[in-house]
Amino acid sequence: MTTIQRRVTRVRSILFGAAGLTLVACANDSSGPGLDDGVLAPGQAATLSGTSALKVQGGPTGTENVLVLVDTGFSDIKAKFTYQVTATGTGGAGAVSPPTTALVPLAEKSVAAAPSASAPVLDIGYGMRLNARNRARWAHGFRAARSALQTGTARPSGSSRSVAIVDPQVGDVVTVNVGQGACTPIENRGARVVAIGTQSIVLSDTLNPAGGFTAADYQRFATRFDTLVYPVDVANFGAPADIDKNKKIVLLFTTAVNELTPANSQSYVGGFFFDRDLFPIADTPDLQGCAGSNFGELFYLLAPDPTGVINGNVRRTGFVDSVTTAVLAHEFQHLINASRRLYVTQGVEDFEVTWLNEGLSHIAEELLFFHEANLTPRQNIDTIKIRSTNTIRTAFNADQSSNAARYRSFLVAPSENSPFRDDDSLETRGATWNLLRYLADQKGGSDVATWQALVNTGRVGLSNLSAVFGSDIASKERDWNVSHYTDDIVSGLAAVYTQPSWHWHSIYKAVAGSGKAYPLEAKSFTAGAATGTLIGGAAAYYRFSVPANSTATITLSTPGPLDGRVVRLR
Repeated sequence: MTTIQRRVTRVRSILFGAAGLTLVACANDSSGPGLDDGVLAPGQAATLSGTSALKVQGGPTGTENVLVLVDTGFSDIKAKFTYQVTATGTGGAGAVSPPTTALVPLAEKSVAAAPSASAPVLDIGYGMRLNARNRARWAHGFRAARSALQTGTARPSGSSRSVAIVDPQVGDVVTVNVGQGACTPIENRGARVVAIGTQSIVLSDTLNPAGGFTAADYQRFATRFDTLVYPVDVANFGAPADIDKNKKIVLLFTTAVNELTPANSQSYVGGFFFDRDLFPIADTPDLQGCAGSNFGELFYLLAPDPTGVINGNVRRTGFVDSVTTAVLAHEFQHLINASRRLYVTQGVEDFEVTWLNEGLSHIAEELLFFHEANLTPRQNIDTIKIRSTNTIRTAFNADQSSNAARYRSFLVAPSENSPFRDDDSLETRGATWNLLRYLADQKGGSDVATWQALVNTGRVGLSNLSAVFGSDIASKERDWNVSHYTDDIVSGLAAVYTQPSWHWHSIYKAVAGSGKAYPLEAKSFTAGAATGTLIGGAAAYYRFSVPANSTATITLSTPGPLDGRVVRLR
């Protein structure tokens, strides 16, 4: 098991055995090229950019500060920039006591048992990688697909494979392609209708192992999708298209998903949505048909395998039950995003880029947590709140703890990772989710309107972000990077340097138990200088003090796409 996987497993099984941390921040900000006329108050910030020298005074008692350097040149995310900083008159971190918070004793709460150290880690990105491999197949096919749907020529007459069950009955058997190729090869399976909901049809692969879910279990999944996942995702992202004309989403539990995990693997696939199922089966004058398309709104989900029939990987019913709802929320955003771009929002010619599409699906997981926990954003949720009821704690572990783990993996190495990286790493996912949450919190107003605006558009990536959150994304992304270090531990902060929804210092302390719980660490200047490399959207952190009655000078000796802030901590 890799270090990151161990980290994800540990966060996913939070036991909350440590004290929570609380501190209230208020707004105050100062910026400019220099501070010769005064001393920064705790929480105030000064700007460092270009090659201008920034003077930071120690005042009568000395100050403790952090320098945050951010690479705002993220139009070319693959480019690396080497920076150099010189610092004179500074002392080491700790010359002035670091920010402190009060430990609040918590009563112990009963919690679910943690999984064993060998428990597999969810591979949430399989579907995105699968779709990314096949995106070229659909290039320039959006108009033709829309035309085929409107004219009724998307499905060949007499097709035997269809999940377009207009009048489903429990016990019906339909034919579904579970193959992993975009359009070929085809691997048809029989799938039995095992439950019917108001918004869902649940299918069980006829090859699923014995001892799995019961009829009551399947009906419970239909209800869970109908009453939790569907209303949350549709309210925030919009309704999906209905190309199969049955007004329902198909949930297929199939060992085709189990087969994707080799024996002894440290990760597993919990389920996915496949773009290909939205494209026409039949050829049209403008588009080659996709023979493997099921032409319907469909999810492929992990099936229980209590004895490990498939590749020796035991998947007990309780385990599959515990992970599937969050997977559904995540994948449903992908389905909504893709189907609305393809068939609902007119004039769209492309799917959303990977990093933003994944970030929105992780927002869907967080929204499921808020719904199940009966909480809302911008409450600065901490350990005390999470542990306050079994309902909240269970919802966090099921729906939000993976976001916490991914964000933590980003904070471990913020200079090497970025929310805009077009990859499938845990660090990128954690960064993008947290950036979206930060931007929505800073924007205020209706979160629903914000998420819908990001989905119901033809724009993609940075252009999409700018249209929704403003053209100054670079400065917002800089302030977001500052907030990783300052939020909840510094008084007097401007609101832009805070994260109003979550108290991560408290939460990560509970996860780690004690000691160095918060993963973001600031470096020190060595011999009055520092150098390093950043990619677009990444940041570097340096902690330093200024002795009493003295002045420090901080200078960037390498101008470039850097924007810096010095924030007084105390």
